[in-house]
Amino acid sequence: MAHKLSFLLHKFICGHLSFQKRVFLLLLVVVVLQLFLVAGFFHQSLSSSLEHQVTSKAMIQAKEIAGDTNFVSLMEQRNVSEIQRYIGRLQRITDADFIVIGDKKGIRLAHPESDKIGKPMVGGDNIKALKYGTSYTTVNKGSLGVSIRGKAGIKSHDGKIIGVVSVGYLLDSVSYWLMFYSYPVIFALIVLMIFSALGAWLFTRHIKQQMFDMEPEEIAMNLHLQHSILQSVYEGTIAVGRKGDILSVNTKALDTLGIPHKPEYLIGRPIQEYVTPSAFFLGANAFGDFSSNVPDVMQDELITCNGETLVANRVNIEDGDEHIGWVVSFRRRNDYNTLTSQISQIRQHNDNLRVMSHEFANRLSVIGGLVQIGAYDQAISTIRKETEQQQQLVDFISQTFHSKVIAGLLLGKYTRAKELGLTLEFDPICHLEDDPVSITPDELAAILGNLLDNAFEATLKNPQSNKKVSLLLTYSGEELVMEVADNGTGIPNEISDTLFAKGVTSKNQPGHGIGLYLVHQYVTQAEGTILVDDAEPQGTIFSIFIPNKS
Repeated sequence: MAHKLSFLLHKFICGHLSFQKRVFLLLLVVVVLQLFLVAGFFHQSLSSSLEHQVTSKAMIQAKEIAGDTNFVSLMEQRNVSEIQRYIGRLQRITDADFIVIGDKKGIRLAHPESDKIGKPMVGGDNIKALKYGTSYTTVNKGSLGVSIRGKAGIKSHDGKIIGVVSVGYLLDSVSYWLMFYSYPVIFALIVLMIFSALGAWLFTRHIKQQMFDMEPEEIAMNLHLQHSILQSVYEGTIAVGRKGDILSVNTKALDTLGIPHKPEYLIGRPIQEYVTPSAFFLGANAFGDFSSNVPDVMQDELITCNGETLVANRVNIEDGDEHIGWVVSFRRRNDYNTLTSQISQIRQHNDNLRVMSHEFANRLSVIGGLVQIGAYDQAISTIRKETEQQQQLVDFISQTFHSKVIAGLLLGKYTRAKELGLTLEFDPICHLEDDPVSITPDELAAILGNLLDNAFEATLKNPQSNKKVSLLLTYSGEELVMEVADNGTGIPNEISDTLFAKGVTSKNQPGHGIGLYLVHQYVTQAEGTILVDDAEPQGTIFSIFIPNKS
């Protein structure tokens, strides 16, 4: 029954009160209980102390009166009037509620109320004093009410018991004194209770603000939702605190980095113990530089961790204006390259089809015109010539560059250059028999594609150019050598020092400044070198050397 009542009470409180009110009531109840315990302990201690003091005082006064030789003489003479006058004077100077004198038979000789003189003493607690002459205290009800009494036997000069002294303090007076001394403490407890209630309310309000004004059920739901979202993300994700402790990690990150633990095991542990090198997760750039100009937000950075080459993104975690850590998301470079390659191939096919459609539309127009005017032989000759030129180009590229990815790229770039009114010239020593070792064909295609696109644009900007772009791609000893030369306007001085930084471009258009940055990333990851020189009479030469060894 008690368990069921407790369950219903808990359900009612949790169901109808907010978290802030529940915590406030809990703190208030705890504080009130503590204050009541303090008040009870104080009351008990004060009551015991006061009772002890009153008891001791009553007995001491009774013994002093019983031992007064003048008073003993009056008792021996049985001078009732003098006894009453003597006791009356003592009554006025003492704080006792009453002083009663009885003879050896317990008949009152002195009493605060004169009409009770001559009557037997009430209470039945005079026996030890009248029989043995001892001193003691009792709590008993007399004619004036319940009181604490000090009893002492009166002995004559020759040692005979001739009466009893009773000095008493009514319990009503003791209760009054108890309340009188308790008032300051009660006032202090009330003030303390008010301040405790105010403090509990401010504390619960602060806790509520720290919880973003959400209830515990809402926080739990958000945590479950966040965990589910984090685990469902295809990319690996790790959140790291400012001191390098892991705040959050998903299963994909552990699989990608080859960490044989569950996500819960890593929470709170240093990132350095499980990721090597871990500089990128601690605010450095892709090359481990912790300089002050390294941005907190970085996108599509190539990094190497635990033997895996990754494409990583990093964003800053902030609590107001305070930096508290980073969130790093990443995936294997091969996964990224596969997606990039698929997109690039689709774009390349689209460009090739558009160029070929435009080119062959012009050729078909010429051939159609020749047929209409009856120049059949010339039409047939034009068709054969066009077919032979296209086949010669295809044969040359496929025989010179055995990689299908590179061959397809260069065939498309050659056709694109022709459409733009440019000529893509291949150096006679161009030759690529095997795929490179330290760089993938997709990465090599990305490097060549970006360099050729930049060369096309730079050459078109120069009205005095010869409209030619040259390409060298071959092996020289144990190095893969690439060289792309244009006849463009050259590199502006204002960007020459930051040419390979992300977002740096000579084009005043958003979304540019990525091509050379990716070229630099791929070459650096392959431990290669990039040289930039001026071409003669005008333009730029990009030379790249990549070690061709595992």
